[in-house]
Amino acid sequence: MPRIRRRRKSQLLGIAELIRRVHPAPEQVDEARVFGFWLSALPEKIVMRARPTRLMHGILHVNVSSSAWAQELHHMHDDLLERLRAHAPHARLHAIRFRVGPLPELPTFYRPKPPKPRAVAIARLPEELGRALANVHDDALRQKIAAAASMSLREEPDVRVRKR
Repeated sequence: MPRIRRRRKSQLLGIAELIRRVHPAPEQVDEARVFGFWLSALPEKIVMRARPTRLMHGILHVNVSSSAWAQELHHMHDDLLERLRAHAPHARLHAIRFRVGPLPELPTFYRPKPPKPRAVAIARLPEELGRALANVHDDALRQKIAAAASMSLREEPDVRVRKR
């Protein structure tokens, strides 16, 4: 019976072994691309309720928070698959499987997109500004100014400062 040679701590490793230990396998790179796309490109309401768990043999496994979400995402399967294939063509995705299960924690780099500010209706612009806009003869310019003014006059949350 041949004797198994063990590597001593002081022995040097070959370059192939070092690369294998440091560089991720192509499957891991594809998995990272698909997972990153899922987190960054899909709406926040989907990301908060469905997260990918693994990518094996061209099948993306996704855990969802409830059976209702599993059914909803199953109806979106073809669209999601097409978007994922366009983003990571080397992953050779051919299916997405949804199942109810615990959601993995979000990575630290994930930040939900801030909500867009609500615009105030043009009818609610101050009277003085309305009179000034009436003097602008260019329709396109007048609409742009009104839109900019309505964005700057958006309703702010009621923040009250207590006096001491």
